[in-house]
Amino acid sequence: MDIDSPVTVLLVDDEPLIRAGLGTILGSDQRITIIGEAENGHRAIELSQRLEPHVILMDIRMPQLDGLSAMEAILEQNPQARVLILTTFGEEDYIDRAMSGGAAGFLLKSSGPEELVGGVLAVAAGAAALSPRIAKRVIDKLRGIDTSAASRAQSRISSLSSREHDVMALVGAGMSNAEIAGRLFLTEATVKGHMTSIMLKVGARNRVETALIAYQGGIVSPQSP
Repeated sequence: MDIDSPVTVLLVDDEPLIRAGLGTILGSDQRITIIGEAENGHRAIELSQRLEPHVILMDIRMPQLDGLSAMEAILEQNPQARVLILTTFGEEDYIDRAMSGGAAGFLLKSSGPEELVGGVLAVAAGAAALSPRIAKRVIDKLRGIDTSAASRAQSRISSLSSREHDVMALVGAGMSNAEIAGRLFLTEATVKGHMTSIMLKVGARNRVETALIAYQGGIVSPQSP
């Protein structure tokens, strides 16, 4: 993506007022342009093919075709598409499926304007956008089911080199490869190489799951709600 061009966004939500609110918040930032709106998953698939937005901001629960099914269809057609899932408390059961399906991140519908704008820009830049409150809720839930989850994550992280550990912590903090490269004085190609190794070592399927393992292993602390 050309960093000098606006980030183009497709809004997908079945509620017109929600789409209007999201559009107002995102459209007020000069770095973002709303190029389309969809009220269901079928329409989202159609518009994503035609408009090729940088980011697809996708609701989960919609009539005709839900957001996760639409995301899976979109990514099957275009694996490079970046889908940012909008969720609410009580929908944690969907998150594992979304991670497996390749979601670029998760934001709460109740997120503030700065978190919403920051999440869209982060995903467009190739980072994982993960609401701290969602991260905490998911991790707490996992720990409630399996008390050894944190120790397993720590064990996986212990296999990393010192540099990989640093990179993974910054992934958990929501940084893109370019930002990590700048912070650690590396090239983007080197960071990408580290990311491939990290995901292999910790057993992560994608960048979002890498960030969650970083939270769970305690190398990034999610903020309290």
